[in-house]
Amino acid sequence: MRRKMCKRKGFTMVELMVVVIIMAILGLAVMPSLVGSSEKAKYSRAWNDLNAISNAFTAFYGRVGNLPSINGTTLTDTSVSGTITDLSGASLNSKDLLQSFLGTPLANLKDPWGNPYKIKADWSSSTGRGYIVVYVASEEGNKKSADFGSVTVDARLDPYNNNQPMAKLVINVM
Repeated sequence: MRRKMCKRKGFTMVELMVVVIIMAILGLAVMPSLVGSSEKAKYSRAWNDLNAISNAFTAFYGRVGNLPSINGTTLTDTSVSGTITDLSGASLNSKDLLQSFLGTPLANLKDPWGNPYKIKADWSSSTGRGYIVVYVASEEGNKKSADFGSVTVDARLDPYNNNQPMAKLVINVM
């Protein structure tokens, strides 16, 4: 007597378990590379912002022949020495021109950790030199001093870039 063989439809439980186990192993292999990627992206975005701000100031200086006025102080005044914490305090004409170079409203320009970018300027009439540095504010335990001529800033460290301080020289006039 011959038994009639019927065709199976679907998968057996063993086949499904093998597929699930293989997917779990692949997921565990990929997970470590995905965990740090969002933090690394923040540092990458901050460097891109620093470059954009630097380029905007350079373009502004090239077009106007001076630097913008922020919080009532022109950055090239010989009395300027210190930290300016908020770019949104730029004078109206300066703000519009800087904003056009940056492509974003200055009030919205914050680092990936939610803090405004900082600018430190030192313009000395005695030496005829001037430095303007833009940098990412440091947090306790994650900072490094960076020297740019007469300007020293405590900037956030970038662990993905050999612990470089996140600071960029914007203008250096000799």
